Amino acid sequence: MAESEQNRERFQVAYVGDDENNHSMDVEALAPALLAFGQLLRAANTELNDNRATMRVLVDSRFEHKCFLINFETLQTILDTVKGFLNDEGVKHAADVLQKVGVTAGTAAAGLFGYLKWRNGRNVESAQEVKDSPGALVIKVEGDNNTLQIGSDVFRLSKNPEVLEAVEGTLAPIEHNEAKAIEFRKDDKPLVTFKGNDVKAIVASCEDPGGVEVEEEDEEEPRVVTAVLYSHGPVFEPKAPNWRFLYRKKPIYADIRETNIAKDAVKRGASFMNDRYKVKMEVTPPTDEHPETHYKIIEVLDFTPAEQQISMKLKAAKKKPVKKRA
Repeated sequence: MAESEQNRERFQVAYVGDDENNHSMDVEALAPALLAFGQLLRAANTELNDNRATMRVLVDSRFEHKCFLINFETLQTILDTVKGFLNDEGVKHAADVLQKVGVTAGTAAAGLFGYLKWRNGRNVESAQEVKDSPGALVIKVEGDNNTLQIGSDVFRLSKNPEVLEAVEGTLAPIEHNEAKAIEFRKDDKPLVTFKGNDVKAIVASCEDPGGVEVEEEDEEEPRVVTAVLYSHGPVFEPKAPNWRFLYRKKPIYADIRETNIAKDAVKRGASFMNDRYKVKMEVTPPTDEHPETHYKIIEVLDFTPAEQQISMKLKAAKKKPVKKRA
């Protein structure tokens, strides 16, 4: 039996900071980001190639001026059992996967990262095929600057929950203020950089699928999803069974009894609007007995407190000196 075909591709990721003398990064921010890149590329490879190819992600790192630079190498194996039965498109090789994800796309508008930045959490109104360009789609979203042509594979990736979760994970160092920007490179040459507002736009698109995920009306079985919730109408009561959150921009009540959400809020001494929770949540569709969807939080994966405006004490006005009468 012939050996499986393998191909390697390399790319680089730099987390860029302000301090030229600081070449370190908190392991709690870096480790999840490294794991997220592995999850992202494996999930993208599976979405595009199904079970026809596997992918491993290898890594080493070094330091640069104001950068924490990571060198990634992908090792893709195309399975023997499918090499003789490939369709006209064939297997998307590692170089294709990296380009469609956007880490080697070369422009901010190309690839998955660029598309998510452009969408900026807006709802997708339509996705139409381009007649003269096979494999291309024109995406229309709400608001201004609302059409963009992308590859159908990129759109497929943008609907994959595992891919979106991994994209958000790769941006964790910026969200946790360990870096100011993320830069993708190839052979030490910068290709594209995403800064603070760009990252916020990408994360907004990861957290809200924008209408591209349609729930089946006849679905009856509960399902577990990874979701981002924002506290909406905080409750400061440890025994409260349900809290109100915003989920996909809509208010819901979620059962929190199997979590420490309320206890942790008491320990912090406060609970605020827009506190952000990334959770695993069980979603039970409506039934004849229970006409509303039921939400139950199973596990809290991450918590980010809402930004609070610092109250500044105003200086008292100086009193005018009283002139003494002779």
